[in-house]
Amino acid sequence: MEKYSSKTPIKFRKPQKIAQYQTIKLLISYIFLNIKQLNSQRKYHSNHGSIKSFFVFLIFLVLIYITVLAPLIETGVQIVEKSVKNFEKVQEWVEEKLDKINPLLPPYYSKSDKFSPYVIYTTYFIDDSPPGAYDFTLELKGEVKVPIPAPCNGTIRRTRFQGKNGNFTTAQGAGQIVELICDGTNYYWLMGHLVEGSPPRKGTRIIKGQPIGIQGLTGRTSGYHVHAQIHYHNGSRITDRNITRPIINDYIKFLRKGKLY
Repeated sequence: MEKYSSKTPIKFRKPQKIAQYQTIKLLISYIFLNIKQLNSQRKYHSNHGSIKSFFVFLIFLVLIYITVLAPLIETGVQIVEKSVKNFEKVQEWVEEKLDKINPLLPPYYSKSDKFSPYVIYTTYFIDDSPPGAYDFTLELKGEVKVPIPAPCNGTIRRTRFQGKNGNFTTAQGAGQIVELICDGTNYYWLMGHLVEGSPPRKGTRIIKGQPIGIQGLTGRTSGYHVHAQIHYHNGSRITDRNITRPIINDYIKFLRKGKLY
């Protein structure tokens, strides 16, 4: 006699399978009962043969279901259940990694070109690293992690990440960068230190005032601010401030005024 310990796992059939087997058993018993009754009353039924053949055919169908269809259906259900579980795992992974992959997704802030007036801080306005750059901080309703309105109508030239994050002594570069080509000009804007992944995708059409990123702390920076440069279309940075400063000043005036209508 086989012995079972308290640690021996006891296998139980699934309730749905037990119900399925019981239903099939009852159906076959019912068919055989009808055939038996037909045999006992053969002399009273002229169409006894055709009825008996019908019940035999039913038995054949039941056997086909048991041996072929039921396993296929069960396998199909298992495949669907497994696919649903895998989809849920992928969904959980996407939600967990969203901050890292959201450059592939639309920006998570409003796409409206309307915005309230900003407070602009220009304490370290002139930045010579590299020559020709400007630094300024945007503040809106006491917040500094805010959308950066586009300085012009244009097209996103590209977005990229330069350097690496870290503290002020270990970090490098301008971090998350967005480049915006202004319509009807021979130059484009470069803005750095944005929140990683916040700029719209390359080729996106932009309306003046529409957000092109979120002011952040990526790259080498000691605080929230925008690092701005003006480049010619060929990529060369414009270092002549007689050319770039009026452009920057007009943008700051635009931010301080706001665009509510």
